[in-house]
Amino acid sequence: MKTSFSSNIGIQSSLAQTMAKAQKELVDANQEVSTGVHADMGVALGSSTTRSLDLTRDLLRIESLQASNSLAKTRIDSSEGALSNMADQVTTASGLLTGLGNTESTVNEVVLTMTSALDAFTAAGNASAAGEYIFAGTNTDIKPLTSYTDDGSTFKAAVDLELNQYLSDNGIASKADMTKTEMQTFLEDLQKKFTGETPLTDPPHTGLAGEDFWKTFVSSASDSNMTTRITPSETIVSSVNANDSGFRNFMFGAIVTIEFLPSATDQTRSAIVDSAQAALGRASAGVSTQRSQLGLSSERISKATDSLETQKTIIENSVSDLQSVDSYEAATRVTELQSLLEAAYTLTSRIQKLSLINYL
Repeated sequence: MKTSFSSNIGIQSSLAQTMAKAQKELVDANQEVSTGVHADMGVALGSSTTRSLDLTRDLLRIESLQASNSLAKTRIDSSEGALSNMADQVTTASGLLTGLGNTESTVNEVVLTMTSALDAFTAAGNASAAGEYIFAGTNTDIKPLTSYTDDGSTFKAAVDLELNQYLSDNGIASKADMTKTEMQTFLEDLQKKFTGETPLTDPPHTGLAGEDFWKTFVSSASDSNMTTRITPSETIVSSVNANDSGFRNFMFGAIVTIEFLPSATDQTRSAIVDSAQAALGRASAGVSTQRSQLGLSSERISKATDSLETQKTIIENSVSDLQSVDSYEAATRVTELQSLLEAAYTLTSRIQKLSLINYL
């Protein structure tokens, strides 16, 4: 019969390996208990790992779209609120001209109220949301509108220059001396400059021949609006800009009233009021069109967001089915591994105490 021997060091080495493996498994098991998913996806899922990665990537893409949709919705809601304020100012301005009387006190009251409406309209046009100017188009970091009533306004100076040049070219002493025909001619030309139909000429604006009056002196907005991808296959326009006809025509109508009504004669008053009312009518239509565009975009965002949320739920359930662990089984495994380690520690301690000296 052949006899074999087992040394203490051999047993201890075997136990050490067993303990190291158990400790690693215990770390993984504790992680699975706390996170609810496999500690090592590659080992646990095998060939299904690719599917898990694809689903996770799709989930991240949906969350990114949801975040951009939320930002776009904030921009649109803020724009709709500002446009509602602007529509109120247009209505107020139109009402002033409709009920205009001929007395000096009435004219002064109209001018003061129109000035207030112009300031409110400009403030709404310079509104911002989430750190962006909402009517600046893609130039979101630049305030879009120049105030007409501020001291030293370049906008007002440009209008005055246009008027003075017209008076000088036609040998007219002042705007109070203009005839109805002259007033109509000047206002028609100025209105075309506001709307961009007629470029600046040289003179009066030396070096600016061919430039757009509105974009030179009034607006820093871009003609290009913000766009947002709301689904993987759908993109919407999520802003409007201050270069739209609604903005241009309101400014023109308000300024014509403020600048020319106080000095108007009986024959020029009708030309001024008619020009201003026509511009305010176009402004009302322009603002309404912008509100409609944003309303449609808002509705599409809402539908897209609902669809994305449904897709997200489906994908999350699929990912959970692949990656989740049985919490009860994981907790049981933790308990078993802890018991195994305690037994290994105890056995190791006893083996280390074994010595021939104890038997001599």
